[in-house]
Amino acid sequence: MIRLEEATADVFRVSLESLDDCRAFSGHLAKILPAKLPCVVGLVGTLGAGKTQLVKFLAQALGGDPEEVISPTFVLIHPIPTKPEIYHIDAYRVHDSDEFLELGIEELFEQPVITIIEWADRFADCMTKHTLWLELCSDDPQSQKRLVLLRNLSKLPEVREGLAKSLREVVAENPGCN
Repeated sequence: MIRLEEATADVFRVSLESLDDCRAFSGHLAKILPAKLPCVVGLVGTLGAGKTQLVKFLAQALGGDPEEVISPTFVLIHPIPTKPEIYHIDAYRVHDSDEFLELGIEELFEQPVITIIEWADRFADCMTKHTLWLELCSDDPQSQKRLVLLRNLSKLPEVREGLAKSLREVVAENPGCN
């Protein structure tokens, strides 16, 4: 069950109980993010938190093949044929801000695509001021339960409102889940 635990002008805290909830949550994002192109998502979380899995579900919700989504650790930038196109970036092996910028990231930020960057917090100073920060938290990577923190929503009012509306619909359909 998806639960909106906290909603402020800048932060939403959403709990997910299962992989199905993660898939459904990604579906909610897929309805909202294409309206805010270019869209940059800074994806944060420990190893095993489910960052790549969330990207797979988002790609699937946008008409892509989830098998096309791989952990891009060795490729660094991996385009995924979705509508709109997703650029999945893994900054884990990038050493510093100069190397990060050499990837052509600033040009990518201007394209009408969804750019998702794993480990983006390592290069927060290089991210756009309109980055949607999405952090996945888990006490136990073996568990399917996750807490999702969405930050910087005050700079993304259309994302905040769209997500709030979408999550209200979930609560209305499942009154025991909020």
